[in-house]
Amino acid sequence: MGNKSHGLKHGWTFIAHKSYKIFSNANAYVVIDYENDIVLQFAVTDADLEIITANWGLNFKIILGFKTIKILDFPEE
Repeated sequence: MGNKSHGLKHGWTFIAHKSYKIFSNANAYVVIDYENDIVLQFAVTDADLEIITANWGLNFKIILGFKTIKILDFPEE
């Protein structure tokens, strides 16, 4: 599969293929895909998750019970 897990602030976890990059500033995050496009921008606190922008067609799942954000897309091989 090639997924990688990243611990975020406030107990949140981000999971995506290892080719995705995640950058943070305080509680805000930006996710860059394998083509160097920004595909997701979000912010977390202890109580909530705010999706600021998401690229059309990005497949992701939010698992609230585990405070997890998972990107379901993989790079084309």
